[in-house]
Amino acid sequence: MAVPLLGCDRETDDRLPTASQILDRMATTYSECQTYTDSGTLTTTYLSDEGESSEVKPFATAMIRPHQFRFEFSVEGDSQSRYIVCRDQGQVRTWWDVGRRSERPYSLGLGLAGATGVSGGSAHTIPALLLPREVGGRKLTDVTKTKRGDDQQQGDHACFTIEAQFSGDPITIWIDQESYLVRRIDSQSEFDDFTSQDVTIYDPVINSTIDPSLLKFRAPY
Repeated sequence: MAVPLLGCDRETDDRLPTASQILDRMATTYSECQTYTDSGTLTTTYLSDEGESSEVKPFATAMIRPHQFRFEFSVEGDSQSRYIVCRDQGQVRTWWDVGRRSERPYSLGLGLAGATGVSGGSAHTIPALLLPREVGGRKLTDVTKTKRGDDQQQGDHACFTIEAQFSGDPITIWIDQESYLVRRIDSQSEFDDFTSQDVTIYDPVINSTIDPSLLKFRAPY
């Protein structure tokens, strides 16, 4: 149950959870759930002296412990961008439309690592929370300089917000006050000649019956 927030002074009310407590409970929720599904989008906006452009990458995740897992993303408007990472009963397979071939990496962690960069990180962010012993690299729990932000609404869901630094870049994590699942992540990175701004929206469900079709490889051949 969510902690009551209205009418509370965040600086003086000890009943309010701290940023660290919220992140710890979030991590436990993901690592202990028995099933998980999500769908979402990662929207990246590029800002430079030449103007502004954006790219949208839809994605979906499905997991049933201990062995079934599937992640897929694509680039909106690009029919040749689909990337799939799937594990069933210990066998991992991947598909990327670029090169049009299926591969069999040694582990799920390796399969997801191959998709992480091109997916804008969505192949790693939630899988690393679901399977922290299998998926390496920095996790959302590795953020620094954390503090509570203002509480926000994401759709119908009241969210805590955690403002922090992630690998030196600013990040805001929106965490559902009821389920402690991630609903949104805002982040920004500065480069020599442009700035990128990412907004990732999640629609997650845990511990619910999953349609078996969501876990099938379903790659073209």
